[in-house]
Amino acid sequence: MDRNKKIIIISLDYVANRALTEQLNEVFGEKVEVISILLNEHEKINVEDIDLIVCSSKIIVEKIKKKINKLIPIIPVRRTVNLKKITEVISLNAGEKVLLVNNHLYTANETINLLKKLGVDHIEFVPYFPGCKEEIQDIAVTPGGSHLVPKGVKRIIDIGIRIIDISSIIEIFLELSLPIENFQIISESYSKEMVRLNRFNSETNKILKAMFEITHDGIAALDVSGNIFFSNKKFADFLQCQQSDLISKNIVEIINDKEIIDIIIDSKQRNNEIIDIDNKQFMLNKTFLYQGNLLKGHVVSLQDVTHIQNLEKEVRKKLATKGFVAKYNFDDLIGISSSLLDKIKIAKKIAKNDLTVLIQGEDGTGKEIFAQAIHNSSMRKNGPFVAVNFAAISENLMESELFGYEEGAFTGATKGGKEGVFEQADKGTIFIDEIGDISPQIQKRLLRVLQEKEVMRVGGSKIIPVDVRVIAATNKDLMELVKEKKFRKDLYYRLKVLYFTIPLLKERKEDIPLLAKYYLKSMESDKKLSNDVLDILTKYSWPGNVRELVNLMYYLDSIVDNQYVVANDLPENFIQEVYEGENIKTKDNCIFGTIDTDLLPANRINEYIKILKVLKDANDLGIIIGRNKISRILKKNQFYLSSEQVRGRIKDMEKAGLIEIGNTKQGSTISKKGKMFLKEYIGEYTER
Repeated sequence: MDRNKKIIIISLDYVANRALTEQLNEVFGEKVEVISILLNEHEKINVEDIDLIVCSSKIIVEKIKKKINKLIPIIPVRRTVNLKKITEVISLNAGEKVLLVNNHLYTANETINLLKKLGVDHIEFVPYFPGCKEEIQDIAVTPGGSHLVPKGVKRIIDIGIRIIDISSIIEIFLELSLPIENFQIISESYSKEMVRLNRFNSETNKILKAMFEITHDGIAALDVSGNIFFSNKKFADFLQCQQSDLISKNIVEIINDKEIIDIIIDSKQRNNEIIDIDNKQFMLNKTFLYQGNLLKGHVVSLQDVTHIQNLEKEVRKKLATKGFVAKYNFDDLIGISSSLLDKIKIAKKIAKNDLTVLIQGEDGTGKEIFAQAIHNSSMRKNGPFVAVNFAAISENLMESELFGYEEGAFTGATKGGKEGVFEQADKGTIFIDEIGDISPQIQKRLLRVLQEKEVMRVGGSKIIPVDVRVIAATNKDLMELVKEKKFRKDLYYRLKVLYFTIPLLKERKEDIPLLAKYYLKSMESDKKLSNDVLDILTKYSWPGNVRELVNLMYYLDSIVDNQYVVANDLPENFIQEVYEGENIKTKDNCIFGTIDTDLLPANRINEYIKILKVLKDANDLGIIIGRNKISRILKKNQFYLSSEQVRGRIKDMEKAGLIEIGNTKQGSTISKKGKMFLKEYIGEYTER
């Protein structure tokens, strides 16, 4: 029985040796025993019973001959690059200077030559091996030698160990005199790999073609003479041709305009150039195809200008709508007063129209809420709502913010320019707050927008049409400003088409309890306002209007520890204003009517109220309870006072005449004065 063939694979590098051994084992399987050896680890190499020596490179053949004890065939294999791993190398920019890193100069140059034979000749490869003095580059390509790449290289592309070429595999096969059927297996294996690679390339081409077809751009590739060798359907459609008719035709056969032909095939790169083909405007872009440093052709794209304009409007609309949204509706205007309801009724009618609106009202009355509610009830509700406050914009920025600017219009102008708020509000509503603060120059430009429905950017020359509804607001008397020559009379009457004035909070006092409850609920507060507090709030003048009320609710929610807010918890200015000149105790003495507040510390009022409620409930049931029972009842309601703490509070309230303490084991009862105290300061905790 014939023994299996034996071969030795010899190389200088462990990683390469292992990879080549695995490849030979995969190719020959059990028919050949493969023994791997590193050349520098052996003084002598025993080749008894060895049929063949395979080595990784020609440069080590002579060294091998000196270490073997008998003459046997030596085949230095030809190696090739693994095609599956060179995609990243192919994608590098033409003319890029990169290191090709390998363990020796000879193997580095060998890899470079292999890559060039495969068509990767657009890159300047610099051979590099350990110990050489070449300048470090940003990119290094290596066939399995990442550990050899010098420090300082920013990007490493490892294409994997170079594999044995099919020609060397055949040479080994013939040298070993293996049966012909084994060669067929090897051949089939390589054929399958080639088929797989071809299939991969075919699928890649299909994907690329699909990508080119799905775009709205017309794309074509031409050689330097103008012959078309690729075109997508959109390019053919733009030129009113069949796609199949374009291939192999010269561009001069398709387009008659010499100026356009020169643009397509000249040596200049083109960016966003407008051309006219058969009375239809296109935007043309052009780049170049290189093989190494040699110009091989051009890639041209055409975009339909009309489509771009429509797309720009759609994108602008979606982005603007996403970024500028009106949050409030008429349901967010809280109140039952006739003064407020009358204004809401007027505003709802205004919303159904598309004319300019002027809202007058002091700060904090809710002008923007009204403006947003009008927008959300109008035919423009699906468009953007853009708010701009003139009082918050410096004079030198106001014009560019409103009307936008072109690139280079002034120092610091954003590259490409910027849309103004009128462009951003196209098809929607622009809310201009504090319009009484604008300068004469801005007044003049704003008047033109209202008259002509068009804007011109700062530093620009192009007229941009805008479809915008203007809602303006002010806390000033514009007519008085007109009389003082500070506001244009013609602009005033352009703005005052539909108008109304929002009432002050002090003019709608019946809304104050509702507003207070609404804002406490919206901030998820558990605070409840006593009747005394609501009475003070109703009598207060509210110079800051609803905004001041909102701020007060935030204050009470943050500062007051107890759930029930009493008069003593209010800021001093509220109490002083309401009770100025009246004979009543102020904050320092606490406002507790006929109760001697020296006996009831203000910081314990909530505890006294809790105990009194328990006693009142017990009294209504006809039972008498003691401090231990009171403590347990409070604990069940998540309010914690020990029996000793309850005892101390009961003594305080007895001195104030709010409760009566019976004899031993008779418990305590609420007095008539105590019931009046509850009624006066918490009532039924009505939140009006």
